[in-house]
This record gives sequence, C-alpha cells and structure tokens, in this order.
Amino acid sequence: DLIADLVSREQHVLLVRGGRGGLGNAHFTTATHQAPRHAQKGEPGELREVRFELRLIADVGLVGLPNAGKSTLLAALTAAQPKIGDYAFTTLEPNLGVLELGIDDGRRPTIADLPGLIEGASIGAGLGFAFLRHASRTRVLVHVVDASTPDPVRDAAIIRTELEAHNPALLEKTTLVALNKLDRPEAKEREAELTAAFRELGLRVLPISAAGGERGEGIAALRDALADLLPDAETLSYPAEPAGVVVHRINPIASVGFEVSREGEGFRVRGKAIERLVHQTDFSRDESAERFQHELARQGIESALRKAGCRSGDTVTIGELSLEWDDPDDASLLNAAEEAEALELDGVLLAAAPNNDGESEG
Repeated sequence: DLIADLVSREQHVLLVRGGRGGLGNAHFTTATHQAPRHAQKGEPGELREVRFELRLIADVGLVGLPNAGKSTLLAALTAAQPKIGDYAFTTLEPNLGVLELGIDDGRRPTIADLPGLIEGASIGAGLGFAFLRHASRTRVLVHVVDASTPDPVRDAAIIRTELEAHNPALLEKTTLVALNKLDRPEAKEREAELTAAFRELGLRVLPISAAGGERGEGIAALRDALADLLPDAETLSYPAEPAGVVVHRINPIASVGFEVSREGEGFRVRGKAIERLVHQTDFSRDESAERFQHELARQGIESALRKAGCRSGDTVTIGELSLEWDDPDDASLLNAAEEAEALELDGVLLAAAPNNDGESEG
C-alpha cells in the first residue's frame, strides 16, 4: 500500500513514532525520600519495514525499445549529455534534461529519458521494469520508434502493451510518436507508409532524425509540439501542503486493561500499559524492581494471576520479560497448612499416649 507520495521540497511524512522518554529520578522524589534510586528507561519506538521508490518528476517521458534513439533525442532537445551508443541498453538509469523554448519563454519543461523497455518489462523482463513507474509522473509521453527496424508499428505496440500492463492510466496520457532515424535510407523510404499506419491507429506522428542534433530533421517541429502541449510547464501540480506546524503527539496509553491467560506451563499477561512498564523498568536496580512489583499489585495483576491458578514457581511472561512467580500469599498458606498438620499430629500422639492408670488420655 502507498503510505505517502513525496513530490515537493520540504514535504514531510511520519513513518514511525519514537518512544516516549522515561522519567528521571527527580520525578519520584517525595517529602521523605529525596534521593530515590529509581528512574525509568525510555519507551521503545515503533518498528516498521518500508520500501522507498524513486519516481522522477518530468513533464515529458521518452519511452521506447532499446536502441530506438531516446538518449540521442534527449541530447538533441536539451543540453543533457547522456551516454549514447549504437547498442541495446546503453541507458541503465533515467536521464533528465530541460527543454529550452527560447529566451523570451519562461517555461522550462523537463524531459526524462527512460531506459529501454522490452516485451515482458511489466513482469520484470529486461531493465525497464524498475523504471516504468517513472512514466507515471510525466504529462506527455513520446514513443521513440526506430523507423529502420523490420516492423516499427509492432515495436510501438509492444511499448503500449507494457505501459498498459504496468498501469492502464499511462495510455490516457497525451502521446506523440517520434518516428526516428530518418537519416537512414531504409527508414526514409518508408516514412510516408509508416506515418499513415500510425495515424490510422489514432496516434500523432512526427518524423525526426535525432542523430542530426538540434538542427536534425523534425527536431524543431517536435520542440514546438511539446511547447504547445505544455502551456504551464513552469509549474507542476503538487498535493496541498498542511498549513502551519504539524505536531505529532504520542498517544497516551491507558493505565488499566490487561489480560491473563495460560501459556504452556506458565501464564502470560497482556496489556499495553504493563508491557510498556516492563520496557521502562531497570530491573538491575532493587528500587525499580520493587516499584514494578507494587504496580503489579496496584493494577490488580497479582490478584488476577492468583485467580487464574498461578502459584509460586510458575513462569509469568509480560512482554519480553519472563519471571518466576514468588507469591508471598502462597508462603502464608503453606505455613498455615504446616502448622495445622503439626497440631493434628500432636493431637494424635497425645491421644495415643496411655496415662498411669492404663487409660488413654483424650
């Protein structure tokens, strides 16, 4: 599930809460106990595993099969200097450039050159899968198609299929087809045929030759077309920022509420307040341990354990703490039973002892 979408500078999101700080010994001073040797440890913070995804924000996204000429086109339209090579997968990560529209034009549209997609990219094939998500940030998609391949129309269909499989909304974006590599004779010969084929599919086609740089065939026309499609390219629509300072308060935990249950041969106590106290108690200090014992009695946990059948020697688990239960009431009952047994035995002995007259004394 998407937790947050961070798209603007200084935007924040709270992923996990830190733990509440423990109270120092000064908090526990009384009129008769001015230097308590007891302080609370800090409460542990939340733990959460999240995955971060980088999504580039660009006005225009260049998509296409590997070696279609996307990086060459980026270099022709902008001052970017991406790595360019006549082989597949030259681009291994997205490249960004700014489209210059003239001195008097204040707009500065950004263009993202995305790594080449191959058939099956939407399910992890090739390098494109990791970068398909970047296309969702763009407002205009330019399908760069190599006009010198055996079937450029099928090549474009592969890209559209992968975009739709990744996110159907991508096909709703404004799309241009840049029919590239018209500097090659075999592509130039098919320009009219391919242009007509794409137009029959309802796609706007611009024949270009990116290899010619900014003065290459069709580059100026493509620049003008992008400028017309991006009238407000100097601003992107960001989610509304919260006004003022946002204060995240730690939710208080109720001091009551717990559950005692059998767990194996022992017992487990569950409750947010008592489990928090376990984390905050320094059991290496006698005074802290005594206070913890007092809280067990005050909250009624000792009584609940007795009712559940817990006896001295049983294991009681609270949070990550396991302890051997030592119930003073059990000792009192044992002493009383031992005294009663001793009196009973004494009575039997007395009853069995004969008197001097040969009669038994009762």
